[in-house]
Amino acid sequence: MMRRFLTGLILAAAMAGANVSDLNAETRVTGGLAVAPDVTLEQTEGLETEYGTVSMGEGLRLRSILTRPDGTTGPLPAIFVTQWVSCDSVIFPDGRDTQLRLLAQQSEMVMIRIERAGTGDSEGPGCDKLDYNTEVRHYREALVQAKQHPWVDPQRVIVLGSSLGSTTAPLVAQDNDVAGVIVQGGGAVTYLERMIHFERLYVERSGAVKPEDIHPEMIQRIAFLQHYLIDQKTPGEVASDHPELAGVWGRIRGTGAENHYGRPFAWHWQAAEQNFLAAWLSLDVPVMVVFGEYEQFESRHGHRMIVDMINRKSPGAAQWLEIKQADHGLQLYPDAVSAYAYDNAATAHQLYVAPVSKWLRRVAGLRK
Repeated sequence: MMRRFLTGLILAAAMAGANVSDLNAETRVTGGLAVAPDVTLEQTEGLETEYGTVSMGEGLRLRSILTRPDGTTGPLPAIFVTQWVSCDSVIFPDGRDTQLRLLAQQSEMVMIRIERAGTGDSEGPGCDKLDYNTEVRHYREALVQAKQHPWVDPQRVIVLGSSLGSTTAPLVAQDNDVAGVIVQGGGAVTYLERMIHFERLYVERSGAVKPEDIHPEMIQRIAFLQHYLIDQKTPGEVASDHPELAGVWGRIRGTGAENHYGRPFAWHWQAAEQNFLAAWLSLDVPVMVVFGEYEQFESRHGHRMIVDMINRKSPGAAQWLEIKQADHGLQLYPDAVSAYAYDNAATAHQLYVAPVSKWLRRVAGLRK
């Protein structure tokens, strides 16, 4: 009953033009959530764009951004994006191609993006105050509502997780009736292992630690991360309780006085409680995992484990794509050390976009 009611409202607004301001033939705003004064509405060649609204259980309104191929009508298969860790906007940058923009153009599908709380037009506390469980819940609620949009075929929605979104993607998809899941830049090891690996690559590739000092340095970092993530102690509490670890927090990558990689400590504590592999194995849909050979953060093993464990359960359900010489952002580099320093990058978007578009269309039942 509620779903039919909400669908009716959406259809009525679309047909009657309620709360819709036409900006041009390709971009419009609907749903009553004001566009922030400093926001430039995106326009992408070949795509119709709609700035809409999804409502969260606690009453917050978040900005939704949907694109579809120009000139299409009726419901289409859709890609629902779960985002990376940094709190920047999901709006396509003006005048610059990205993998997501090219996927939106080439996949022949709707793409659904959600601005997280406090980002862009979205209401609520800033993304830097958002905890992990709330972020996942927001995505889950947004996915349910996005399936009711008249552009979207609710039986053919595929979740796409990018970077940190690779950890949220299976949690968002779980029990949410999706057609498939694709991730890039994140695996299914425990969050503690994930962060230890971050530090391992940092001390090996950054030059911040002498090779002969890597072993004792990692012992300290592992101990600190155990107390911080598993015991759920603040960095100050860890240093107070374990004086031998004082100073370690300042050496760990991405740390601040009140945050880690721009997110509050509670966000990381909640992430460390998740059983990512169990979430993956609860799914019964096609899966694709993309890995860049020169990843600066995530392990090949963590990525590969998703494919291997799913295929052990359901042979052929998961597909692997490894892009040689690619880093976390799928830029190409001559070697792993250059990638870690972001030195001498080359762009080759189609190494990702072409095979991913092909997989998406196949899973969605479009032409190959």
